[in-house]
Amino acid sequence: MRSVLVAAALICALDSAGVRAAPAELYSDHPLNGSLWDTRSGRTVSEDRLLREAQAADWVLVGEKHDNAEHHRRQAEIVAALGRSGRRFAVVWEMADPEHAAALKDARADSVADLGEALDWEGRGWPAWPEYQPIAEAALAAGLPMLPGKPAPDEVRALARGGELSEATTTILAAARQYSAAMQADLLEELADSHCGKLPEAALAPMARVQHFWDVAMAEAMRQAKAPPVAAEGAILIAGSGHVREDRAVPWHLEGEKLTVALVEVVRGQESATDYPAFDPRLFDYVWFTPRVDEKDPCAAFP
Repeated sequence: MRSVLVAAALICALDSAGVRAAPAELYSDHPLNGSLWDTRSGRTVSEDRLLREAQAADWVLVGEKHDNAEHHRRQAEIVAALGRSGRRFAVVWEMADPEHAAALKDARADSVADLGEALDWEGRGWPAWPEYQPIAEAALAAGLPMLPGKPAPDEVRALARGGELSEATTTILAAARQYSAAMQADLLEELADSHCGKLPEAALAPMARVQHFWDVAMAEAMRQAKAPPVAAEGAILIAGSGHVREDRAVPWHLEGEKLTVALVEVVRGQESATDYPAFDPRLFDYVWFTPRVDEKDPCAAFP
């Protein structure tokens, strides 16, 4: 039983613990590398096409693989371009907790290198702050407000353990869309697979509850960005790609015009865009391919 509780208590880290961003240099000559695809048409498109559509959206969600520095560079390009568009977007960070709201609000371009320390970025398990710093620099250069997206860690732990939640969290979750039985089953299967089948079955349901809560909280943070006192015209989410998928994650909880982009590492031997699970209009509007960081077996880290 203790192993189940430990697993549930640790899921506040979900995608982030122990990763380190590194240069994405593997398969830089892959035929898909650098290509940007519209999954709805099944065709490659220009970055300008993506940006034109993004400028008209209420919500722009850009999904990353956390330890791929090239993904953060491309996210910064999107933020910079939207900042030049004349619309006032807010930038919402999956990686920031509610307690970091003041640090994000007070961030300045001339001291952005210190923002990582103010956010305890690497101390909380995220890749090196300099890899993410260009995103913050792009936001600050354009005068875009930055906001935390994650729910409070103590609320995450309480939900995972079946403990008492705050009134605010209870209200948000009660108003949120709920998974159908099929969606819940798919998520449980994905969580089991992504943890290499090594988690106790009893740990999966708490993890699914947290995944749902995390997505609901980020959607709410994006909505709040359009309300006073921030009063932005739209919001850009910087998050792991699993939180950007349209079938059950953050965009599923949002109303209005949404645009989703998945940054995807190329795979040796998979030279057609349709070979990749992300290439699905039910999941993402755009898929943007990049080189890989490595070919390590993620299951090797599990005991």
